[in-house]
Amino acid sequence: MKTIKLIVATLVFVVFGVSSYAQYTGPGATTEKTTIKAVLADASKLDRNDTRVKLTGNIVEQINNDTYWFKDETGKIKIEISKKHMPETPFNEKSTVSIIGEVDYDLLEGTEIEVEQIVVDKP
Repeated sequence: MKTIKLIVATLVFVVFGVSSYAQYTGPGATTEKTTIKAVLADASKLDRNDTRVKLTGNIVEQINNDTYWFKDETGKIKIEISKKHMPETPFNEKSTVSIIGEVDYDLLEGTEIEVEQIVVDKP
């Protein structure tokens, strides 16, 4: 019985403890604040270097289960968000959000951002 309690306690810690990790964003962090226009212009280079980018704008439409259109003042780009990276704060197409992710460039399929973090900005 003690073994079962220990296993359950460990699983609860692992499941709920993993989501509390934060990412370092101070000096030396590789995230670059940029625009969609700049990402599209340098997509191949950004993809090769595994550069993380930060964009601020709006998620304007859901394309399928984990793919969305993201728009800022310079353009529109596809983003991929897994359920584990969705914020707890509800948002809609009018909400301003900041996304951090890696650029994924494919000559045939185009450029998209694989989102690692979303922050819903307070109005």
